[in-house]
Amino acid sequence: MRLLRVGAPGQERPAVRTDDGRLLDLSSVTPDIDGVFLASGGVDRARVAVTAGELPELDADGLRIGAPSPVPARSSASV
Repeated sequence: MRLLRVGAPGQERPAVRTDDGRLLDLSSVTPDIDGVFLASGGVDRARVAVTAGELPELDADGLRIGAPSPVPARSSASV
C-alpha cells in the first residue's frame, strides 16, 4: 500500500495505491496525509479501511498523482 495524493495542485485528495494496483479514495479516513495523520495511527486506519473494502475506487485516467504530503519535510541534505 502506498500513500499518495491525487488531483489538481492545491485541490488534491488523499488516496492509496494498493498492492494489486487499485487506486482508492482515502478522504473518508483523513482530509489530508500530514503529520497529524501519521502520528495518530493514520496508516493503520488506512490499512484497516483498505482490508475491509470501505474505500471507493478512483478512476486513475487523467488524474494527476502527487506526493503523499503537501509539504515535504525539509532534508538536511538540502540546506
